[in-house]
Amino acid sequence: MQLTYQRQDLTTQITYGKPLARSIEDVLPDNRHVIILTNQRYYDQFFQKIQQAFPTNDIDWYIARNQLYCNHLEEMMEFLQFLGRFPSSERYLFIAFGNEGVVQLTGFLQRTVMLSGEFWVIPPSFRSFFSALVENKMICKAPYNELLQQKNLPTHIFLDQTIIQKQNDGKLVDLQMFIQAGLVSDYAFLHQLFKNFPSQKQLHTASFMAFVEHMTRLYETQALAITSYGTIYEKAFYLTENGHLLSAYMKRFLGLLLQLFWNLEINDSTFRVENFMVWLKKLGYPIELPERLSISEYLENVLTLQENQKLSVLSEIGETGASCFANEKTMIRAVERYQKIISKI
Repeated sequence: MQLTYQRQDLTTQITYGKPLARSIEDVLPDNRHVIILTNQRYYDQFFQKIQQAFPTNDIDWYIARNQLYCNHLEEMMEFLQFLGRFPSSERYLFIAFGNEGVVQLTGFLQRTVMLSGEFWVIPPSFRSFFSALVENKMICKAPYNELLQQKNLPTHIFLDQTIIQKQNDGKLVDLQMFIQAGLVSDYAFLHQLFKNFPSQKQLHTASFMAFVEHMTRLYETQALAITSYGTIYEKAFYLTENGHLLSAYMKRFLGLLLQLFWNLEINDSTFRVENFMVWLKKLGYPIELPERLSISEYLENVLTLQENQKLSVLSEIGETGASCFANEKTMIRAVERYQKIISKI
């Protein structure tokens, strides 16, 4: 199947439901030197499969760090050094086959390096797929400090179900992206997720592929609203002592939840947040905050970060409203409500 995806004046062709080699064969330009950016884990798992998809091309691999925010300044400089040995007379394919940081790094550098070539993405997870759909490609100095930005979308995205299905340990993280989109832009879709994935058993046996087209259309109209929700709360964990007790994905997940709870404090809503939290726990999400994390320091960091960027607000679940600044009282009430609910379930 194919979808055409557009953000502003940038267009992407999405191919899914076909074997990877056949999908690529249909559009592969002649005599392109292929440069693939990946993470060690995906290189180890899929080296042979990816090589076989480019049987007549020269291929070079660059292996980035496994961390979520590998699109940082140090990694960028190392990749530029790696590219220094390639002649500018050739034409290239820059292919991101890695996590979200790899997609960001590849998309940024394809726009800025002197080598001529296209930008493609082969996502090994749905979170990488959604990262490819956001036109802002970032280089960061730290996870909470965005430094450089270029607008870029890949020419092609090849979504191979056989690759994504092997990432069973990442299904909770992938589902988080679907849940976030439902919360921000489509309440009916959030309810559909609740019905389709009521427990861990259904989560690990069912596929997300049926939702690809719907999610693509949500991102086409609201990509930045979806992905920015919860980011300030996420970044505050990196600045807080003992924030390292949370993985990068848990920082992102809890940031989403805590902004949601703050949002519910400032807007009247009929949303049954306790039922929502029970569902998340049943799915296996670790929803508790670390005991050694200072809540007061964490909230101070949220307040500091929002000085440069207001917090996104949902007027209703599934509907974005006007952004605003948080105040300390509503933030404290939101965290107290959060902790009270998780202590009961």
